Amino acid sequence: MDYPYPLVPIEARLEKFKNIIIKYNINYDFAFRLRALEGFEIVLILDDSSSMCSPIIDRDQSNISPFSQLPKRWDELKHVVSIVVDLASALDPDGVDIYFLNRSPLLHVTDSSELHETFSRPPDGPTPITRVLIEVLNIKRARVHDRKLLVLIATDGLPTDEKGLNDIDRLEKVLLNERHPSIDRIFIT
Repeated sequence: MDYPYPLVPIEARLEKFKNIIIKYNINYDFAFRLRALEGFEIVLILDDSSSMCSPIIDRDQSNISPFSQLPKRWDELKHVVSIVVDLASALDPDGVDIYFLNRSPLLHVTDSSELHETFSRPPDGPTPITRVLIEVLNIKRARVHDRKLLVLIATDGLPTDEKGLNDIDRLEKVLLNERHPSIDRIFIT
């Protein structure tokens, strides 16, 4: 299959994968399981709605001063996505595609440093997960061909439509009915 974007050579991706496994002290058994995702088209759908401005309230605040600003959900998402992008881009030959709910996507991301500008803008808007998931499935259905698709959705709340009304029933229908055989997994956290 011809790819419209340059593929990162397998040797470079394996070296990157090895370095990430070492950096984050990932168990070798888990690293072998991650290798099962080699060659997948990996897509992240990220919640950039207004609720992501909320502070993270954790029972264990031992690492934070009571006088400092609490980290926000957006900060936590940025941290987690940075790790996921570095790891996933070592497995996806043309880079990770990142779709947001209220801003333009970042396509073919191969390094977490490419996220800084997008994450520097604060989150704002509703939580239209269903609309974005349908968009992603329609785009990828035509392009995946012989590759499997892995979609990871990171959100802090219920899906809403553009008016802010609950959209969970529609999301459930999409998850049950809109998947194509090549769309192997959709994880929501």
